[in-house]
Amino acid sequence: MPSRFIRNKRSEPPDFEPPGSSKSLQKAIRILLHLGDCGPEMRISDLADDLHLNKTTVYRLLNAMAKFEIIEKNADNERYRLGLRLHELGCRALDSRSLRNEVHGFLVELSRRCNESVSFAVPGAGGIVCIDRVDPPDTVITARTPVGGLFQPHCTAAGKAILAYLPQKEVDAIIKRNGMPRFTDYTIPRYSELLQNLALTRHQGYATDSEEREKGLFGLAATVFMRGSHPIGALGIAGPSPRFRLQELTHKIILVRSFAVSISRALGRRGSELPSPASGEFYDPFS
Repeated sequence: MPSRFIRNKRSEPPDFEPPGSSKSLQKAIRILLHLGDCGPEMRISDLADDLHLNKTTVYRLLNAMAKFEIIEKNADNERYRLGLRLHELGCRALDSRSLRNEVHGFLVELSRRCNESVSFAVPGAGGIVCIDRVDPPDTVITARTPVGGLFQPHCTAAGKAILAYLPQKEVDAIIKRNGMPRFTDYTIPRYSELLQNLALTRHQGYATDSEEREKGLFGLAATVFMRGSHPIGALGIAGPSPRFRLQELTHKIILVRSFAVSISRALGRRGSELPSPASGEFYDPFS
């Protein structure tokens, strides 16, 4: 009995530690990494058993991280998952190290070839974040999203190109956080219609915004993938609506899809890993 008590005491660290203890930080990091490896969602008891931690300790650390949106609790099943704040931080880390540098040359060349403003956006906790933009000197455009600015996810081409390939739970969370404000008569008003539009985006391999965010402005975007069908961002072209019609529109669709594939491959994706547009007929409820 005494030997068993000693083993348990060694395998299960004490609940109470001094404020600011580095041990608490190490345990919190272990929980984050374990959720990332073994998630998407886990119960407190499972985390405690897997990491040999006290349930009270796990509960305390999870709730502390939830205050910073690093961890989220699923109220339906009492399980915990990684928060969208981590996604935003991860995107910023990529931006500060290599992603923006990797895509900038493609943006410069795409802007030159289509003579429009082009941008690259990534998913963030507050919406879709623009991390780079190139504007040709002679382009007249009524709205410019600055680097670091947010795209509305439900009514912009870049936003829809990213939402189309995110897990449904992430789409739900992003729309719940941002809502679906109406900007013009063409803004998608209902969530069910947005989901149909995202299905159309996956089918055709690109997303559009025909004056949904601002009257007179047209947007076109294609998804860039990090691995398989996981989106790391969206490559977008924007300009006055009259310049996105007929042959001009067809030409720009080909360009944005081609450049999105090139960026995905530059980031290490093989062509066989990239999702392809579906073949066959597809009903477009927005035509």
